Amino acid sequence: MTITIEVAKKEDRKAIRGVLEASFPTTAEADLVDAITASKEYLPDLALVARVREEVVGFSLLSECFVGNEVILVLAPVAVKPEWQSRGVGKQLMEAGITKAKDTNYRCISVLGHETYYPRFGFKQAKDYQITAPFDVPDVNFMVYPLRKEMPSGVVRYPASFDSV
Repeated sequence: MTITIEVAKKEDRKAIRGVLEASFPTTAEADLVDAITASKEYLPDLALVARVREEVVGFSLLSECFVGNEVILVLAPVAVKPEWQSRGVGKQLMEAGITKAKDTNYRCISVLGHETYYPRFGFKQAKDYQITAPFDVPDVNFMVYPLRKEMPSGVVRYPASFDSV
């Protein structure tokens, strides 16, 4: 089985929504992706799909958010079809997204996620960098991946596209 990671195409939108709806208990993440892709914070080159042959089996999205006055990246969401989970698809999406992010001028990636999954890719608690969430969340679940030595500090502000979740 060969998994191919590539930049999502416009014609992948229906398949991406299918991945998101199959991976989460509600349509909130699929609706979020629709809102982000329609926003100015959408970065098409950082929207990735995982394919097995022609089938889209996974998706990850990095888009823009803010810390203070600085624009950073936010990882939301990462999803893999249930029947393809635990096969390395998510790992490949994560690694490819981080690699692409390193080629940008952003200083970090933020994520709200599982405390044992994201640290294996180098994410660390955001509080260690004086970055805080705009809402109450356990420190172990709010993380950043430093892309540069100099990091911003302050409260993360999500763009309006995140208001749907």
